[in-house]
Amino acid sequence: MTATTRGPAALIIATVLLAATGMVLIGIGTSSSPTAVSTPGPESPATPVVPTSRSHPGAAERSAAAGSSASVSASSPSASPPGRQNLPPSMSGPEADPVVQRALDDAVPPDLPTDIANEVAELGVEVWLAEVTGRGRERWPDYFTDRGARTAFYTRVRVQAAIGRKDPVGPGAVVHLVWAGAGPAGTFMDGRTATVRFIRDERSGTWTPQR
Repeated sequence: MTATTRGPAALIIATVLLAATGMVLIGIGTSSSPTAVSTPGPESPATPVVPTSRSHPGAAERSAAAGSSASVSASSPSASPPGRQNLPPSMSGPEADPVVQRALDDAVPPDLPTDIANEVAELGVEVWLAEVTGRGRERWPDYFTDRGARTAFYTRVRVQAAIGRKDPVGPGAVVHLVWAGAGPAGTFMDGRTATVRFIRDERSGTWTPQR
């Protein structure tokens, strides 16, 4: 597992989730040291207005035209990345988690059969909770004896959203998560992100977490 997502899917998720949290974490917070948050970037600049007339407008007219164009561009839905509309503000509480789940679902199109995607997502949640709380690690002793396992734990942890997808950087599957929790210093944050990767034993059908 790692808290650093890779590939185009990771970029889409970072845009959507960071917009959902509205703070600088995803370090999506995510950091696999679960904090990876960053504030949304500025709106894309407006497209300059190209005069169609042969006459040259005065400075005042050019200024007014540019201001009008910028206003229209900023208010247009295309000015915001997909998935940023209707996202709950940070610290909205558990009641907003279904909205975060829908945003995550929309951010990365499904590429696994539904039953497998759900199975892997549920397993990813369990592994991540064991990772950040220390509870349940005995289920995956090889995984948690790895040097990458954390030793400082989180409290008040909840997973806000999770999806299972094909791993774009290798065989198997990857689970993308958005979660909330208070770190060792006691600071509570939501909108943290993480990933857990799995390899499947084709003979037994068992999914094993991989770092």
